Amino acid sequence: MRVAYLVLAHRAPDDLLALLAKLKSYGETYLHVDRDAKGFEGHWDQLARYATLPARRHSVSWGGFSVVEATLELIETALAKGNADYLMLVSGACLPVGDLAELAERLAQEGCEYVDMMPEEEAFAHRREARLAHYRFYSKTLPRACLGAVNRLSRHLWTRPDFAAEFGTPHFGSMWWCLSRPCLDWAMRFRRMNPRFDRRFRFSETPDESYFQTLVALSPFAGRVRDSLTYVDWERGGSHPKILSREDLPRIAASGQYFARKFDWDHDRDLVLSLLDASR
Repeated sequence: MRVAYLVLAHRAPDDLLALLAKLKSYGETYLHVDRDAKGFEGHWDQLARYATLPARRHSVSWGGFSVVEATLELIETALAKGNADYLMLVSGACLPVGDLAELAERLAQEGCEYVDMMPEEEAFAHRREARLAHYRFYSKTLPRACLGAVNRLSRHLWTRPDFAAEFGTPHFGSMWWCLSRPCLDWAMRFRRMNPRFDRRFRFSETPDESYFQTLVALSPFAGRVRDSLTYVDWERGGSHPKILSREDLPRIAASGQYFARKFDWDHDRDLVLSLLDASR
């Protein structure tokens, strides 16, 4: 069972090299670096030795559709150039915390789709469907106060057509997944045949947390969904997950998941290096 690791990154090229070297020993590796990322000069040749780089790089705005576009770039590249049976999406802030050889064996045995799906009643309670009901704009250059005013005005002036009436119930969850090649082949065909699907997620709120969940739910593979294989701690609430530390390791180990995020590579480097070594 061959796994392709799709890595989204925007910083720390030296750290990326360490992560990619680790992942490459267990499968194919593909890397998208934010087009606006700084500090990568002089690193591209090294990065290209450890990962396949898509032909196109996107300027990625946190929470915007550009995150989805960068992910799609990785998927299309991996499907066209590789032979992996599964594609796993991780970020440059993820670390392997399980045996990746065992991961490949598990995927071969179970043959499921691994993606975080928020229960529908929980999504309804948190009004997640409202993310698709209004236009939401993102910008790296517009001052935050101005952008906030634009989005508040947008919510009052425009309501978008009902998403569920066209594509069924939208689904939500954390964006980190591990999906089979047949599932992603189906998803890429579906979006090409239904360009309005992408348009409905463009200019919506945090589409990276619903786009792929909804595609999988629409697919013939929906009955094979299992929990994500990436550990993320959202218990503190807010828009960012907890920064993980050594004290979190027992819970991470008990989760049975194979990656975890986020780790602080700068302030907890000993832990980061020990995890990279431990999963060799």
